[in-house]
Amino acid sequence: MENETVSLKVDENAIQPIIRKAIQTAIIDNLDKQEDLIEKLVSIALHQKVTDKGTISKDSYYNKYDFLEAVTNNAIQDAAKEALKEWLETKKEQLKKALLTELKKPSRQKTLAKAFADAAENSFRSSWNFHCKIEFNKGERMVMEDK
Repeated sequence: MENETVSLKVDENAIQPIIRKAIQTAIIDNLDKQEDLIEKLVSIALHQKVTDKGTISKDSYYNKYDFLEAVTNNAIQDAAKEALKEWLETKKEQLKKALLTELKKPSRQKTLAKAFADAAENSFRSSWNFHCKIEFNKGERMVMEDK
């Protein structure tokens, strides 16, 4: 009797639904036991390290911020930009006058002239063609064009 083999064949299609149901039941039972599972998942998601833009970088060096921190900072900055734009729009004429006053100062004109000269010199050194048009109109307006 030592050499006798017993073989019991069961159709796989008959067993699969039973196994699936058992696995689903086990998962649901485990989830039900974890009453605070959703809170844990939310906490993990909110504390996920992300970039300052709220995205996950492939380079972990840039993932310095909690997701919640990054999104909150971005929302605050967006609101601040919008408020500042609205305020600046109401002060447009005052800003324009102050800018013109600043540009008329001799020290500022020297700075602008130097910046222009440096930019022109750097453009001449490059392989790109340099085109510059400067117009001086009587009054308070100066137009510079660089193509």
